[in-house]
Amino acid sequence: MSAQPTEHGGGRFGLPPMDTVQELRAALRAGHGFPGDAERLDGELAAQLLRRVPVDRVVDVDELGTVVDLATVAEILAAYRGRVLLAADPDAVDAVDRAVADLLTRQAAE
Repeated sequence: MSAQPTEHGGGRFGLPPMDTVQELRAALRAGHGFPGDAERLDGELAAQLLRRVPVDRVVDVDELGTVVDLATVAEILAAYRGRVLLAADPDAVDAVDRAVADLLTRQAAE
């Protein structure tokens, strides 16, 4: 099995590549995505990467210390890549704006 190139940016909507954690962080810090995403990504990754194994489950992992759930880390990264792509897509932004306006109109009518 060979590694295949991914479509995490790198030209789509004029976005920088987002194939690594550092590239994704750089894209968020450059203002891509939504306000506060860069800080939230760092916080979510830190929370996951610093998660400790409860003492009563150490036997299950054969080692005391930090256990990283890589599937969860991958999900976090995929979610933030998706947010960058969503924020860069004018059609998606328009759809979200319309949905929010409709929701606010309904709430005001109640």
